[in-house]
This record gives sequence, structure tokens and C-alpha cells, in this order.
Amino acid sequence: MGSLRLLLSGLLLFAALPGTTNYMLDGYGFGSGGTANSTTSNYALEGTSGELSGQTSSTATYSVKPGFVETEQANVPKISSLNNASGVYYNKLHFVIDEQNNPSDALYALSISTDNFVSNVNYVKSDLTVGASLTLADYKTYTNWGGASGANIVGLSPNTTYYLRAKATQGKFTESGYGPVMSATTANPSLSFSVTTSPINIGSLIAGTVVDAPSTVDITFATNASSGGDVYINGKNTGLFSLSKTATITSATGDLSVLSRGFGARVTATGSTSGSFASVSPYNGVSNNVGLTDTVIRRIITATGPIVGGTGSVLLKAKSASTDPASTDYTETITMLASDSF
Repeated sequence: MGSLRLLLSGLLLFAALPGTTNYMLDGYGFGSGGTANSTTSNYALEGTSGELSGQTSSTATYSVKPGFVETEQANVPKISSLNNASGVYYNKLHFVIDEQNNPSDALYALSISTDNFVSNVNYVKSDLTVGASLTLADYKTYTNWGGASGANIVGLSPNTTYYLRAKATQGKFTESGYGPVMSATTANPSLSFSVTTSPINIGSLIAGTVVDAPSTVDITFATNASSGGDVYINGKNTGLFSLSKTATITSATGDLSVLSRGFGARVTATGSTSGSFASVSPYNGVSNNVGLTDTVIRRIITATGPIVGGTGSVLLKAKSASTDPASTDYTETITMLASDSF
């Protein structure tokens, strides 16, 4: 009896296992056996017995699971960036994965939510759209997710905050938990367009002479539309019209230096802070080449993608013939419009 009491007393010395405020050792034992990669055509199993399994020790920053299988897990990846290209993207977001030193053949899956994964949980599919299910085809390598350049998740809603996280796997039994969450908000679709001018008095027309308007029609244009947009021009009277003489110096396309008479417009300058903003034929000519301004709405300047700080200047030119009756009331009303392609 005395020996038994001494033995129990000795065991009590080990009742409180080593631990800190962040970690706790759950036992001193070793596994008594297990199975190594038992498989069928549909399933595979690897595990040990005799140890605690699936019980997570955690803090606000870390979580640790015991056991051999847990040591095989891939490193937990992060989303290194998620953004809407400074307010340009209204239906997509750009992301880049941080591999966290996983091997090159590791596969990554992405989960996306609009409420920080409270109840709305979806997945980024292999084609970069969003879906409710996650399949094996949606696990892709770092390279296939765009590598260091990243990729765009598409088909998103405007003016919505999205939350994104990633997990990794590398071979069997290695899938990690999800990493930290990053968020970004899509923009609203936008179009900005202005025309700056005052009534333009071309002045006296001398038969056979090309006369320029003394000032240009100046425009500004901006849009975040993925397919850009266009600026258009048309004329009410199809040329310079005199009500008193019931006569028109008809608008024309071509070189007024060669044509006997005509009236038209030419883009003299375009520019932008970012994006392509350029004049189109027949308004992109030089010297006295012009495009007509009739009642048809015609494209004069185009943007092929999102444009910031677009500017343009349009010059009006006219040439009369000796057969045109003299009058002081030749006028035309020019209208300029803009549209975008979302």
C-alpha cells in the first residue's frame, strides 16, 4: 500500500502538462499504429491511432491541430492584393495570391462572399466567374491563377463589397484551411461628358477659299465601361443654311482644297490621362480634309476601353462657291453626343 501511494503521488507530478498562454502540450504519448494511404477507386485514407485527432488549439491569431496528418498540410496561402483598379472596375476585381512558399505544383481554391462568409459563401470557378459549388476543376496552380500578375474575377455586381480568401493543397491529405480575408468594393458604372464652346462666327466666306472657324469645339470624356465609348456628331441643316435665300452650302467629306464647296468638321487634337481616345475616319484627316455633318449621327472620336481624362478638339471648316447666293444668315446647329459600352 505504501508503494502504491508513492506511485500515485509520482503520477500527480505530471497532471499539469507544459503550456503557455498560446500553446498547450496535450500528452507525452506516441501513436500506436495507423494506415498509410489506403485507397479505393473513390477514396483515400491516411491516419494514425492512439493520439488526439481533430481537436484544435487556437488563439485569435493561430490554430494548431495535433497528429501526423496535420504536419503534411500545405502552407496556408494569403490574398496579397484585391482591388478595383482605382475605381475603374464595376463588374470585376483584380486579385493576386501569396503562395506562402508552397511548391510549384500546389493547387489553390478561392472562396468569395458579400457578407464576410457569414451566410453568403461562393467560389471562384476555373473560368474566373463566381459559382455556388467548388469542384476539383476549380483548384488551379499559382501560375494558372495569373502568377505574380494575378487575374480578374468577373461577373460581379456594381457598388458591392466582396471578401476573398484562399486555401492550398499539394497532393493527397494536404489541404490547408482558408487564409486571411481581404476585401474590395466594385465601382458604379460611370460616364462623364462635356462640350465647351460658344456660338461660333466663321465670318465672311470668300468664294473658292477655305475658311476656318476662329475657335474649336472642345470636349471632355471619361468612362469606366469595359468596352469604352464613343463621341458622335451631327448637323441639323446638313450644311450652312440660309433661310432668307433658301440655300445650303452642303456638308461634305473630302479635301475642301479640292472640292468646289462644302462644310465639315475635323478633329485637331485628342488626349487622355489613361486609355486610348482617338478620332476616326473621316474626321481624322489633316489640313483641309473634313468629315460631313448631316442629320445622321456619326462617330467622330472613340475609346476602346476605360478612359480617364479624355479630351478632344473639333474644328469646323467651310468653303463657298461663286454660285452660292450672298447672305448674312448662313447657319448650322451642331450636336455632339456620347455613349459608352458596358
